[in-house]
Amino acid sequence: MKKEIHPADYYRRMLAMQPHALKRLEAFAKIMACNRGQEIPNSPGPAGHWYYVITGAVRRCAMRSDGRRQIVDLMLPRDFFFVSDRQNEATIEAIADDTVLASFPGRRVELVAESDVEFARELRDVAFQSLTRSQAQLLIIGRFTALEKVGSFLLSIDARVSNASGQVVLPVSRYDIADYLAVSVETVCRALTHLKQRGVIRLAGKRTIKILNRRALEDRIGESSTVASV
Repeated sequence: MKKEIHPADYYRRMLAMQPHALKRLEAFAKIMACNRGQEIPNSPGPAGHWYYVITGAVRRCAMRSDGRRQIVDLMLPRDFFFVSDRQNEATIEAIADDTVLASFPGRRVELVAESDVEFARELRDVAFQSLTRSQAQLLIIGRFTALEKVGSFLLSIDARVSNASGQVVLPVSRYDIADYLAVSVETVCRALTHLKQRGVIRLAGKRTIKILNRRALEDRIGESSTVASV
């Protein structure tokens, strides 16, 4: 009779197979399965917790002055993020069903970093990864038109979660894309429709997109002025 594998053991094996900066602390990692919309609680104390996304996706949200939600960070598989009680202004939650995280206690991470220079460098690289995501988002939302924003978003997701099929499986809904790009969901839908009609992309499913003309996206989408932000 085949032995049944506990889900936590399965994801721990996945974690062990993936290269990441906190390999030395895998023995202390806690596997955390989340449903869509489940909040990742702020950890008590400034040391907080480091999280690594094994599967699924996580968003960090803040409320804008006009009351609208803004996604300020989007974490996908193999991304790290940090949570502590100093981040009360932001909400962090799973954005996809079957999101699974590895949680590393921040104090344990700090102790190892204090005594191991090489590990401290790896931890610094993890922190830089978060800054790089923020810089990439600023470049995307800083585009002039909705077509440029949506096209840049598709290219960025393709670079982060690309697979052999050449298709982009969006980890988020169109509403989440709108909150990430700081535009309306109607603008996102119009931009995707326009790209489809121009033969730049093909909608292969509700959240699956095939990029047919990468040059058109990389060249800031000619005729992008035909779709305006709202």
